[in-house]
Amino acid sequence: MKKRNARLLSVIGIVLVSVYIILFLSTGLTRIANYSEWYAFLLCVFLSVGGFILSILSIIGERICITPYFTLLFSFILILFTIFIFLLPEAGIPPAIPFFLINHEFVQ
Repeated sequence: MKKRNARLLSVIGIVLVSVYIILFLSTGLTRIANYSEWYAFLLCVFLSVGGFILSILSIIGERICITPYFTLLFSFILILFTIFIFLLPEAGIPPAIPFFLINHEFVQ
């Protein structure tokens, strides 16, 4: 892969991670979740996994630059954060998306 393409992939990965962080820190993700939690979940998965894949591709194409490694790290952290937010229960409250716990009942 050419260096120019690797840099372009790295920049797009940084943009995806930045959009995820901006949506989370502003009220944009909450407004999307008001319509449907699935929309917010799918958007977060798209942004975090897309940044992860693009950073891996830019690491393969580029040898010396350290930016794709940071993007890879942040994308992985965002994937774990998305799982924590949407798919895990907390203190007896059911998860926002009961993906793993379909037959489990929570105490109200």
